[in-house]
Parts: sequence; structure tokens; C-alpha cells
Amino acid sequence: MTSTPSVNTVKSAWWEPRIDRAVLKALMKRSDWPGLYFLGVWVGLLFVTGLAIHFSRGTWWVAPAVIAYGVVLGFAYAPSHECAHGTAFRTRWLNEAVLWISSFIWGESPTHRRFAHSHHHTYTWHWKVDAQMGYSNPVSLRTYLGDVIGLVEFLPRLKLTLRHARGRILERERVYLPDTQVPTLVREARILLAGYIALLAWAVIGQTWVPLLYFFIPRFAGAFGVFLFITSQHMAMNQNVYDHRLNSRSMTNSWLSRVLYWNMNYHIEHHLYPSVPFHALPALNAAIRDQLPEPSPSLLAAHREILRTIAAQRRDPTAFAYHPLPGAPSAPPSGTGS
Repeated sequence: MTSTPSVNTVKSAWWEPRIDRAVLKALMKRSDWPGLYFLGVWVGLLFVTGLAIHFSRGTWWVAPAVIAYGVVLGFAYAPSHECAHGTAFRTRWLNEAVLWISSFIWGESPTHRRFAHSHHHTYTWHWKVDAQMGYSNPVSLRTYLGDVIGLVEFLPRLKLTLRHARGRILERERVYLPDTQVPTLVREARILLAGYIALLAWAVIGQTWVPLLYFFIPRFAGAFGVFLFITSQHMAMNQNVYDHRLNSRSMTNSWLSRVLYWNMNYHIEHHLYPSVPFHALPALNAAIRDQLPEPSPSLLAAHREILRTIAAQRRDPTAFAYHPLPGAPSAPPSGTGS
């Protein structure tokens, strides 16, 4: 692994926007109600798509119903992510409870979620340092497709949980995981694994399709839904730079997408200030908009940009997606850009 610079050195190196400290402090205020609202919409959609599975069983319509339910289920990523930051709810036990439930669906122990993701924020897309970025520029079409489908992330995450349940912690994980947290991590992984085994045992012993139709099959079949969004966060942007405006991508989404995704379409803003709760990200955007590049106009536009950049990287491996910064040249500072 590449030598990791100290946290203090890295934090002082990142570009920061100009913002009034009183405004920033107000934006960091936490609340239970926005999280309950976003969570309620998600649970409501799970209920509706779950009913679709129930009423379509025994027909071919069950296949699209399971996929639709799986797409919604996959967005457990969003509350899991926000709760790992500790900003989803003001009430701590509520934050922890939702973190556990969403982490069980997502397939990653809460402790690993917290520390690996914190490391990602400290070293965002610094190749061989960032704990959560498993690819580098130039990006291959195979890597892109694997990431979008979700296999690149989901299957290794299940393998990760199995390894942690056996008490095996890799050296590269010890970079971001304190020794004092290892027993907690192992215990959590075993709890997750016991839960998955219990669901499978219910299916076999009870001779029922319920755990398969409402958890395992849709978790795989609908994974592409959330990974379309996750892939857009950083892929094909610049790497090994200390400016989140260059290595992250914000985009404009519909109301439903923003709610399911818990406003993570404001991804540059989130990386600039991870302590600002999801519900305050639109206000943060408004406060610093004059210092940010234009967001991608849609999820489709973001993926078109990624694919264009992948094609450009076949001709020039140094190419990356570039959104002009305010007051800066329209061409990227280095590399070809796209």
C-alpha cells in the first residue's frame, strides 16, 4: 500500500470554500424529522412494491415486482451511509437502530461502515490509500459495468463480512480500523451472518419463499438501481487531488431520487462538509454555489459523461471528466479532460 500521509496533513491540504462560520454552524444542526420523513417514504415504497410481489406470485409479473422491490431495498445504502456519519437523526438511539437495520440489508457491519467511510472522506480517491475506491483511472468498460450492476461491491462485501466473522482483519484494514474496535467489528459481523443464516433456515425448514422473495433475490436483482447513483459519485473524475470539486460529481435529480438517495446527489457539498446533515445539503449548496462547478443535469447525463471519458481514456490514459470551476479555464488543469 502507498505510504499514507497523516490525517492532519491531508485535512490542511484540501480546498475549502468561503462560508460564514455562523451559517455553517446552523447548517450542522441535526434533527429527527427529516430523517423520519425520508425513511417513511422508503418504507412506504417497500410496502407498495412488497404488495406487488405478494399479489403477483404464481405469475410472470412476480419478476418485475421483485426487481422493483429490490431497487427500493438497495437504497438501504442511503440511511446506512447517513447514520454511519451520525447525522441522520438527532436522537442517538434512533440513529443507531436505523444504522443496524440498514447495514444488515446493505451487508456491512456498522463499525466497518463508519471507519472505512471516514477514511474515504479523509483520502477521497487517492489511489491505493482511499479504503473505499477499488478502481483507478483509466477506468475500463468492464469495471464500469461491474460497478453499475453492483457485483463489484456487493459480493466482496458479503465475503468481507464472512472474513470478519472469522476474526480475520487484513493489514490494510488496520490502517483505518483502531485495534480497540476489532472485537466490536467481529461481534457485529457474526450477528449479521447469524441473521442471514436464520433467514435461510426459515426458508428451508419452513419451506417458504418469503425470505428469498423479500430479501436475498431482490437484494441481488435490484442492486443496479442504487449502484447507478453510487457509480456516478466519483467515477472518471480526477484522482489524487486535494479538491473535491475535481474528484467528486454533484448532479440534479428528481424529488423521488433525492429522497431515496438522501440528497447524496449533492456529493461535492457532502464531501466538503461531511458533518452537515443530508437535509441541509441543498442549503449548503445555495451558500457556496458561486464557488462550485455546474452539476451534471441528470443521472443519465452523468453516465454519458463517464462513458465518454472511458472512451477518451482509451486514447489518452490521463483523461478525466472535468467540470469547469468558477473563474478557472474551461480546460482541465492537467490531463485531457472530457
